[in-house]
Amino acid sequence: MLAITDEDIAYATGVLNIKNGFDVPRINVIKCMESRDVVACPGSGKTTVLLAKLLILARHLPLKNNKGICILTHTNVAIDEVKERLGDKANDLLSYPNFVGTIHSFISKFLASPAFVHYHSSRISRIFEPEDYKLRLVRKYKSLYPPFSGSKLDGFLYGRLEKKIKDSRDNNIINRAKEDLLRSLEIDYTDNTIKKVAFNKKATLLKNPNSDAYKEYINLIHGLQNEGVCSYKELQGLALRYVNDFQKELQSIFSERFSFVFVDEMQDTSLLQMQILEKTFDKEKVTFQCFGDPQQTIYESDDKGCAWEPRDPLLIKNSNRLSKNIAKVADVVALNPYGMQGKVPQSGVPISPVIITYKNDDVSHVLETYSKLIIKYKLNERGNTIFKAVGLVKDKTEGLSITSYYSGFKKNETRRKINKDFTELQSYLVKLDRVVIEKEGAKAYYNRFILAILKYLRMNDIKTHEGRYFSGISLLKYLRESDERLYRILHRYFARIVLLIEKEKSVLVSFKYIIAIIMNRLFRLKVDISRDQFINDTPVSNTVAVNQKKENTYKYNNLEIELDSVHGVKGQTHTATLYLETFYFSKTNESIIKYLIGQNNPTIEERVEKHLRVAYVAMTRPTDLLCIVLNEAVYLEHEIELKRLGWVHHIDVF
Repeated sequence: MLAITDEDIAYATGVLNIKNGFDVPRINVIKCMESRDVVACPGSGKTTVLLAKLLILARHLPLKNNKGICILTHTNVAIDEVKERLGDKANDLLSYPNFVGTIHSFISKFLASPAFVHYHSSRISRIFEPEDYKLRLVRKYKSLYPPFSGSKLDGFLYGRLEKKIKDSRDNNIINRAKEDLLRSLEIDYTDNTIKKVAFNKKATLLKNPNSDAYKEYINLIHGLQNEGVCSYKELQGLALRYVNDFQKELQSIFSERFSFVFVDEMQDTSLLQMQILEKTFDKEKVTFQCFGDPQQTIYESDDKGCAWEPRDPLLIKNSNRLSKNIAKVADVVALNPYGMQGKVPQSGVPISPVIITYKNDDVSHVLETYSKLIIKYKLNERGNTIFKAVGLVKDKTEGLSITSYYSGFKKNETRRKINKDFTELQSYLVKLDRVVIEKEGAKAYYNRFILAILKYLRMNDIKTHEGRYFSGISLLKYLRESDERLYRILHRYFARIVLLIEKEKSVLVSFKYIIAIIMNRLFRLKVDISRDQFINDTPVSNTVAVNQKKENTYKYNNLEIELDSVHGVKGQTHTATLYLETFYFSKTNESIIKYLIGQNNPTIEERVEKHLRVAYVAMTRPTDLLCIVLNEAVYLEHEIELKRLGWVHHIDVF
């Protein structure tokens, strides 16, 4: 078996420029060559540890029997980061027999595509987003089971309607209600039941696969698949069916191709994806390692909490982000505390976490108090600082929400604005909302880059040979056919600038030259970079990022604090973070007070578990200052225990 040496680790340390080298827990992870889970605390540099391991393994390629390495992530942005940070060293990992890609791309390429051919004797023609897919499902239902056809599914849908709808005797109203109910149905491929999904809640409606209504619903799905039509969910369901039917054969195939499989951010893996991966790889023949933190799962998923349950994991407990004081109070709100350790700050004196209290739901003073704390500790005098205030609920008519603290807060409408037509280049090159990136990956950025080039072509009245304006597809086709080298360079450039934009660095200067090169080499148009209005105009107020920053930024003197949801800042690092109390069935911070004072309860309500998960993510963002908001009466009742853990009251600071 391949063994990683200290010399290997020294090599990776040098390439990745790790100043103080790797400590013992991280070296143990890098050297581990068996199937094992790795649980790493927030800010631990988990990805850097994985990259070090990949660098070392790349030195030993080709592996024994010419086997390769499989690297799976959840977003294309993560893939781009691997490629960018490994640089030229990534080339070997990107070639056969290795595979670097998202879990979705792996399932689609190696499992769903051959499953389509096997079960439907056809190939996937298109994968639709959920809403578009459901529209096609309704159309298929109306064509296969028209009114009075004796359909059992139709009868089942009618039977589930509200009495007032049935009593209306209006066929249009009744049919619309049945179609709405049909849209809400989904197959849960983990237990093969059909469930109604509404407001992130699931209720099983059909569980007998032998019932006629069940069979007719499945027939709708198969009918669409026979036409090559699928959704992402159905794609994974088909993949699970395939691995269930051919588990031994598939495990043998993948054991022959891969020696190592690494999955990053494993906590974001759904139960369905987990089952597919578990059955695809034989952990006795392939070293299968998962990296992540199961306590950072906060997105509503197919299953409650985190599907990943680490077994006998290697732990990286010490954070490179959190101070010792923050790590101590954050660890106690973890669902399964493991003694997270923070670092000693450069100043040598960590700032105590602060509780800002309020009375009678009056939180009008909170953001000003938070601002004064930042100034008190002189955090605003540093460079490259990020100050944020985050909460679970954005806006609500009753109870506390982010708008209770800052009335100017507006929900991000990124999806509607993301592909907007802008009058200046800079507006296409801004950082996008995290929710969009989580869903679409780097593709969301790539689309905007192409839109910027298309905009410039239209402004200069440049058309195809058929006399039409270019589309994204026709432009890329023309580029590839006319200048394949430029086509490849452009895609590598896009991958690099996505990472720069995500780090909030400007890419305007280099993008100007890209446009100039494309115009000159493809269309013989010389661009005056210094004078061109589209290239040089400054955005007024219509870019996604600028709008959000202005609308959702509280200002105190010269200090700016950005407000966002906790979901929107997952994965981010802040200089200071304020976790706001909001109302989601109960007050989010008040509901977890027992955990805030260090009392872990073996039984936990579902709502409280959600509050804990969100609080954990919020409280592990800052490097220097953590503040939370709490009702004064609740604070006073538990003041002794809170102070014992290291919390201080905001009044005691000034």
